[in-house]
Amino acid sequence: MGGTIQLVLPGLFDLPQGELGPGWSSDRLPALNRLLRLATPRRNDAFSIDAILREVLVPQSTPSRDVTGLPLAQAWAPQASDEAGRMLLCRAVHLQPDLRSAILVPIPESKENLDDIGIIINDLKDLFNVDCDIDAIADGLFLMRLRDFDAPAHYPHFLSVLGKAANPYIEQSRETLPWYRLLNEMQMFLHQHPRNQERVERGLRPINSLWCWGGGRQLANFGRPAWYCDDLVLNRFAESLQLAAAPLQSLAGLSTRDDAVVVDLRLIELLKTGSTAEPGELLRDIDARILQPLSSAARRLRKSLRLRAGFEFDFELTPLAGLKFWRRSRGLEAWAERYEGA
Repeated sequence: MGGTIQLVLPGLFDLPQGELGPGWSSDRLPALNRLLRLATPRRNDAFSIDAILREVLVPQSTPSRDVTGLPLAQAWAPQASDEAGRMLLCRAVHLQPDLRSAILVPIPESKENLDDIGIIINDLKDLFNVDCDIDAIADGLFLMRLRDFDAPAHYPHFLSVLGKAANPYIEQSRETLPWYRLLNEMQMFLHQHPRNQERVERGLRPINSLWCWGGGRQLANFGRPAWYCDDLVLNRFAESLQLAAAPLQSLAGLSTRDDAVVVDLRLIELLKTGSTAEPGELLRDIDARILQPLSSAARRLRKSLRLRAGFEFDFELTPLAGLKFWRRSRGLEAWAERYEGA
C-alpha cells in the first residue's frame, strides 16, 4: 500500500475557458473539481513534457526550467549499440517568419499533407544519405540516424514547442556544429523543393523545416513505476526502460504497486496540432475514464494522487485529504483564470 499515482496531463490549464462558457466545468467534471478543491498545491518548475517526465521517472533529479529533452529516440536502438546517441525523432513543420524569430507551426496530418511529407522526406533521405538515414515509424513521424556524430540533446518534445519561437533552439544548435550545418542544408533543400512550390499554389503552408528531438542516451537511476499511456513514442521509451506499458483503458485494474505514472497527451495535442476534438467532450472523457478511476484507486490503496499539468502548481491529493471538507471550492475555471492573469 502507499506510494504515489502521478497523472501527467499537460495543457489542462491552457484550455480556452471562454469557449467552454462561464461555469461550464463546475458540475460536469466532478472528479477534477474534487481534486482541485481538496488537493494541496505544490510549487512547480517543470513545464515541458520532457521536464515533467524526467522528474517523474528520476525523482532525485533537480527541478529545472531547462529545455533539455528526454532521450526518447534511443528506444529504437538495438541493445548494446553505440547507435543510441546518434538517433533523433523528427516531424515536418512549417517555420512561420515573425518580427524577431520564426514560429513553429504544425502540418496537419491530412492524407494530402502526409503524402507530400512522404515524398519530400524520401527525397531528403536520398540526398543526405551520406550524413544520415531517415525511416518512417508512424504517420508523419520519422527516425533519423546520424552517421558521424552524436545527436543534440537539447530539443524538447514536439508538442512542447509548437506555436513557440524556434530561435533559442537554433542558437543552441551551434554548440553541435556538424548538426547545425546539416540542418541548415536540409532547410535550404526543403525551401527549394518543387513539392513545396506546388503546396503554395494549392494554398498550403510549405514544409520548410524539420523538428528533431529525443536525442541523448538512456536515463540513469530511474524508478520503476507502473506505466499507463496511449502514446506510441512514450510507450516505446517506457518499454526500453523495462517498464510494462499499459493502455489508459486498463486504469480500473490499477494494482497495489507502490508507484504509478499515467500520461495523457490528448489535451496538449488538441491545443497544439489543430485537432478537431471537442474540448468539452475530451474533458468529460478524462474526468470519467481517468480521474474517477484514479481517485477511487488512490482512496482504496491509500496512495497520494498528484496532478502534473505543466502549471505553476502541481496538485497533490493525499489519503487524508477527504478530511479537508471545509475547503472552499476552486475548480478548473478559477485556476485557469489565475494562470492567464499571471
